Amino acid sequence: MRNAVTARNQTILRPPVAAAYVGLSVSTLAKQRLRGDGPKFVRLSPRAIGYLQADLDEWVASRRCLSTSEYGRLTSASPTE
Repeated sequence: MRNAVTARNQTILRPPVAAAYVGLSVSTLAKQRLRGDGPKFVRLSPRAIGYLQADLDEWVASRRCLSTSEYGRLTSASPTE
Protein backbone atom coordinates (compact mmCIF):
# COMPACT_ATOMS: atom_id res chain seq x y z
CA MET A 1 0.00 0.00 0.00
CA ARG A 2 1.64 3.21 -1.19
CA ASN A 3 0.05 5.55 1.35
CA ALA A 4 0.60 3.34 4.39
CA VAL A 5 3.79 2.86 6.36
CA THR A 6 4.38 0.31 9.10
CA ALA A 7 6.69 1.45 11.89
CA ARG A 8 7.21 -0.46 15.13
CA ASN A 9 4.16 -2.64 14.45
CA GLN A 10 1.98 0.44 13.95
CA THR A 11 0.50 1.19 10.56
CA ILE A 12 0.45 4.87 9.65
CA LEU A 13 -2.12 5.83 7.03
CA ARG A 14 -1.89 9.02 4.99
CA PRO A 15 -5.10 11.10 4.75
CA PRO A 16 -6.51 9.63 1.50
CA VAL A 17 -6.21 6.07 2.81
CA ALA A 18 -7.32 7.04 6.34
CA ALA A 19 -10.40 8.78 4.95
CA ALA A 20 -11.35 5.73 2.90
CA TYR A 21 -10.69 3.49 5.91
CA VAL A 22 -13.22 5.36 8.10
CA GLY A 23 -15.62 6.17 5.27
CA LEU A 24 -15.15 9.94 5.17
CA SER A 25 -13.75 12.36 2.63
CA VAL A 26 -10.23 13.74 2.89
CA SER A 27 -11.68 17.25 3.32
CA THR A 28 -13.87 16.09 6.23
CA LEU A 29 -10.83 14.68 8.03
CA ALA A 30 -9.00 17.98 7.43
CA LYS A 31 -11.91 19.97 8.89
CA GLN A 32 -12.05 17.66 11.89
CA ARG A 33 -8.32 18.18 12.48
CA LEU A 34 -8.89 21.95 12.53
CA ARG A 35 -11.85 21.67 14.93
CA GLY A 36 -10.17 19.03 17.09
CA ASP A 37 -13.10 16.61 16.92
CA GLY A 38 -11.67 13.96 14.60
CA PRO A 39 -9.36 11.05 15.17
CA LYS A 40 -5.91 11.58 16.66
CA PHE A 41 -3.27 12.28 14.03
CA VAL A 42 0.50 12.35 13.74
CA ARG A 43 2.43 15.24 12.24
CA LEU A 44 5.05 13.38 10.21
CA SER A 45 6.69 16.59 8.98
CA PRO A 46 5.66 20.24 8.73
CA ARG A 47 3.52 19.39 5.66
CA ALA A 48 2.68 15.71 6.17
CA ILE A 49 -0.07 14.18 8.32
CA GLY A 50 -0.65 10.55 9.16
CA TYR A 51 -3.08 8.53 11.23
CA LEU A 52 -2.25 5.44 13.25
CA GLN A 53 -4.63 2.71 12.18
CA ALA A 54 -5.18 1.82 15.86
CA ASP A 55 -6.26 5.43 16.58
CA LEU A 56 -8.73 5.31 13.69
CA ASP A 57 -10.17 2.04 15.01
CA GLU A 58 -10.49 3.55 18.50
CA TRP A 59 -12.15 6.71 17.17
CA VAL A 60 -14.67 4.75 15.11
CA ALA A 61 -15.44 2.49 18.09
CA SER A 62 -16.02 5.55 20.30
CA ARG A 63 -18.71 6.76 17.87
CA ARG A 64 -20.83 3.60 17.92
CA CYS A 65 -24.50 4.21 18.70
CA LEU A 66 -27.55 2.07 19.37
CA SER A 67 -30.09 4.61 18.14
CA THR A 68 -30.20 7.81 16.11
CA SER A 69 -31.11 9.75 19.26
CA GLU A 70 -27.61 9.07 20.58
CA TYR A 71 -26.05 11.14 17.79
CA GLY A 72 -26.50 14.30 19.88
CA ARG A 73 -24.05 13.07 22.47
CA LEU A 74 -21.40 12.81 19.75
CA THR A 75 -21.94 16.29 18.33
CA SER A 76 -22.37 18.08 21.66
CA ALA A 77 -19.38 16.50 23.38
CA SER A 78 -16.29 18.65 23.74
CA PRO A 79 -13.20 17.53 21.78
CA THR A 80 -11.36 16.71 25.01
CA GLU A 81 -13.89 14.14 26.20
